[in-house]
Amino acid sequence: MFLLLTRILLWLLIAVILYNLFKKVIPKEYFTLLGGLFLFGFIVVAFFSPGNDAISTIWEVLSFFLKPVGASIVLLGFALRQGLDKSKNQVMAALLILLLASTPFFSNLLAASTEQAVVTPESAAAQTASAIVVLGQGTTQPDEPPRTQVQLTDTGDRILYAAQLYRQSGNNPLVVVSAGPRPNLQGNQDQIVEANDIRSLLVQFGVPQSRIVLEPTGINLRTSAEEVEDILRDRGIADNRVFLVTSAYNSRRAQQAFRSVGLNNVVAKPTGFFTVQPGTTSTINQWIESFIPSVEALTVTTRIVEEFYASIYYYLRGWQAPAVV
Repeated sequence: MFLLLTRILLWLLIAVILYNLFKKVIPKEYFTLLGGLFLFGFIVVAFFSPGNDAISTIWEVLSFFLKPVGASIVLLGFALRQGLDKSKNQVMAALLILLLASTPFFSNLLAASTEQAVVTPESAAAQTASAIVVLGQGTTQPDEPPRTQVQLTDTGDRILYAAQLYRQSGNNPLVVVSAGPRPNLQGNQDQIVEANDIRSLLVQFGVPQSRIVLEPTGINLRTSAEEVEDILRDRGIADNRVFLVTSAYNSRRAQQAFRSVGLNNVVAKPTGFFTVQPGTTSTINQWIESFIPSVEALTVTTRIVEEFYASIYYYLRGWQAPAVV
């Protein structure tokens, strides 16, 4: 009852925020009941069908203004519209958002709040599992010109870590690769489904092809969890320990998503950390550089903000516990 009430209140808060935002952006004469119903219908469809390509594209456009760069652009746009002399506070707010979001010290604080919580004694002690699940969506780029081979992205270390876990396990676990079709890619079906490329790389890294199972349809954590649960249930190992390999910043949400479909013995194996563990001593140069704004820090901040929004969405759908939000 408490969780349901919390979700209802959060939904009402989101509705109020969106209503006031639309009132400011859309001229009053056009903000009619019909327009409001249309926007409400879009939100409902986007909520229950996030995998739809058109909905995903529109949501990417709308959510852009909820991120550091987008929010700064909106504030500066309002300032230009009203005149800089009358909107100094908006200009200052835009600059402050960009400054904080692009400062490594601030981005590290945000990243640490999500990353360090997934390193638990349970995950550190577990050495073997019946299955290793790799969340591989977006970890590779296909071998299309000008590339002459499959290349790893900045999240490609998930593949390397999964191969390492397999070699260290010693019990020949099943390796499940969850990676759906690459968006906006046409042509060779083997290239469109990213899981195929990941399987080839895992074989090169020492994982026997006979121990690799592909899950080629998952487009987000929830659908991946549902499909992987079916695969493991069919093999009678759904109740055994399962390693879940993904980036550190979204490991908590991933673990909760997999547990919500019945895989209760999932152990997060995070990789791709943005921060270092507490107690590490930084040099003077590192300390000074942590206060110099950079594009890399802005990227980290944006990813953490996106993960925060995704966690709210998963919480509203009942796919994870309140503690993960």
